[in-house]
Amino acid sequence: MTKSVISYQSGPFATVSMGLPGDHEGKTATRVFFVRGTEKTALIDSGLFGGLAALEQAFDELDIKREALDLLLLTHEHMDHVGNNGWLKAETGCTIVGHEGRADRVADNMLNAKAIVHAFPEGESFDLNEEYLDWMGPTEGPIDQFVKDGDVIDLGGGIELEVVEVLGHSMCEIGFLERSTRTLVIADPLLPPFNPVLYLYEEPNVMRATFDKIEKFLVERDVQAVLFAHDEVKTAAETQELIEDCRARVDKVEASMVTHMKANPGISFADLRDKCCDDQNMVREWRALVSIDASLKDFVAKGLAENRNGGWHYVG
Repeated sequence: MTKSVISYQSGPFATVSMGLPGDHEGKTATRVFFVRGTEKTALIDSGLFGGLAALEQAFDELDIKREALDLLLLTHEHMDHVGNNGWLKAETGCTIVGHEGRADRVADNMLNAKAIVHAFPEGESFDLNEEYLDWMGPTEGPIDQFVKDGDVIDLGGGIELEVVEVLGHSMCEIGFLERSTRTLVIADPLLPPFNPVLYLYEEPNVMRATFDKIEKFLVERDVQAVLFAHDEVKTAAETQELIEDCRARVDKVEASMVTHMKANPGISFADLRDKCCDDQNMVREWRALVSIDASLKDFVAKGLAENRNGGWHYVG
């Protein structure tokens, strides 16, 4: 008997889980979410290309004809969330909906990979194919329609998805609140503690503001369940605990940076990344460069750090 790929099903939602390879294998998965109304069917994120078989099976398990998929709603541009865009567009004819800010990366896999994996010279040693280009299918699925914070997508029968900006991990990330069930779907602003890589954020102050926003949102909107791309479904109370843990991990990254700049005046960007990853027993890879760079820029803006001849000094 074929094992089900549906890991959660409640009300209009059905979650499809796709295992991740490489450093993530056996530790975490990515999830995509079918949402069915009486008039339209949507899929939130398309997952990674290696999970295409699971996605195909999910259509059969849920008895959803491919041509019945109306909308593909993207949370953000990263490879494990847009990997099957092209296949879905070709097979279903769905309208692809997402944030305007990173539409160019969604439309161009190579640009997507280079813009983050090779964002810095210290990251150019990383293979663009491994854990990036090979997580996306051979054809892209560009965004057809843009949405912003507060927009509402009506699927019929009282099933409405409200767009919620949750910036920081990606500066163009959105989530969706299904109003009737008070279910919040967010991909990566709250990453689980078992994630094997350093917490990824593009701007630490924005990331912390999003933690505050989600915390407030849970209470004000009486959220009953939160669905995550890389974690199990949680209650609002459990999500609050995760928020606190995420705050602590971002703080720990920056505390580690300060410690090593003080102990090693003139430390290089790459060495600072390595020491911070080692402190948290995380993989030394390209995601960490993004976070370290983001906090260094913030330190500089606050007069706490300086780059002198290519080396970093703490001056606070």
